[in-house]
Amino acid sequence: MSVSRQGKWRDPNDLSKFPWRRLKTTVAIFTASRAEYGLLFPLIDALRKDPRTDVRVFVGGSHLTTESGRTIQEIQSDGVTVTDCFDYLLNHTDPVTLSRSLGIATMELARLFERYSFDWVCVLGDRYELLGIVSCAILFRKPILHIQGGEYTPAAIDEQIRHMVTKAAHLHCATCSTHCDNLRRMGESPWRIHNTGSLAIDRIRCVPSMTREQAFSELGLDPSRPTGIVTYHPVTLEMNIPIGDQIRHLLSAIRRFSLQWVVTAPNMDSGREEIMNLILQTAMDNPDIHYVESLGSRRYYGLIPHCEMVIGNSSSGLLEAPYFRIPTVNIGDRQAGRIRHRSILDTGYSQESIAAGIQKALSPEFREGLQTMEFQFGDGHAASRMVEIIAGTKIDQNLMQKRMEACVG
Repeated sequence: MSVSRQGKWRDPNDLSKFPWRRLKTTVAIFTASRAEYGLLFPLIDALRKDPRTDVRVFVGGSHLTTESGRTIQEIQSDGVTVTDCFDYLLNHTDPVTLSRSLGIATMELARLFERYSFDWVCVLGDRYELLGIVSCAILFRKPILHIQGGEYTPAAIDEQIRHMVTKAAHLHCATCSTHCDNLRRMGESPWRIHNTGSLAIDRIRCVPSMTREQAFSELGLDPSRPTGIVTYHPVTLEMNIPIGDQIRHLLSAIRRFSLQWVVTAPNMDSGREEIMNLILQTAMDNPDIHYVESLGSRRYYGLIPHCEMVIGNSSSGLLEAPYFRIPTVNIGDRQAGRIRHRSILDTGYSQESIAAGIQKALSPEFREGLQTMEFQFGDGHAASRMVEIIAGTKIDQNLMQKRMEACVG
């Protein structure tokens, strides 16, 4: 037991009361999905290697579920130390159950905030779990670093969540100048906004390349056949076409082409069960459809260069696939508003529209035109920029007290 001169007990691990004893700036990183972690890994790695910083990694959500492949094992296989977990997902993804899960998540997160000492809270993107994280950060008076703010996707509830996190965050690391401009239009002070580029490129560059034979053999694929990657998530604000019809049209369209398809699991959002049931039923009856719960970063980035296209409505099709200069067939409105490279082929939800997009993606002329395409989301040094921002920012009243700046434009 440690006792102060006044005779009161003090916790020797509570360094917030003894700032002169803290040697490093400690960053708490929270991850609840496979895609989010894949982007965060370069920052985790950079923080733990820099002598000025340290990192605590808290893992929850779909990382802990069997349905999503227990991707916490992928985190541990990367050599990342998991500080603690926040387990909150219930058995279904209807709005009532997700709301209850968020309540459980907030309680679990409060336990972590109380137990562990850290200086910064770092979150990425726009998943609903972020609401519990930033709520605790506000109440525990921790500064928030938000990655990938300023993006625009009005067809999903992610849009609202992303902007809610923006208004809570104290620093912003955006992927391009357009997103920085959007943050300024939201009233964020220019000094809080940094154009770091996307962590996805850092991650791609640090993953060892794989030969076609290596990438295909791990998944039981035929390396002599053309291949596509399919990822389709619920479109949470689409009210004109039912989710079941959306996925049926997609599955019917891909079966019209003599490719083998690697289909990954959807996000843990409302509508997931219906998508999963249709995918599994179709895969059972069609040997050209290979269902994989989670590819993980290594297999995903190893497979993409050897594929004809990625197809679906995942943000990775717009943010990461263009780096490899292969086509993305982007279905529907889930990614409406995002910046487009010319590798993106937007389609409607109908089978005919999706099939037309696939046909164009297979065109040698279209693919040839992508080889000189300039990538817009960074140069692979986002993580080092973020470490400099964290290490160089003083946590004081000026940082913690946010003010509304005059909107630009």
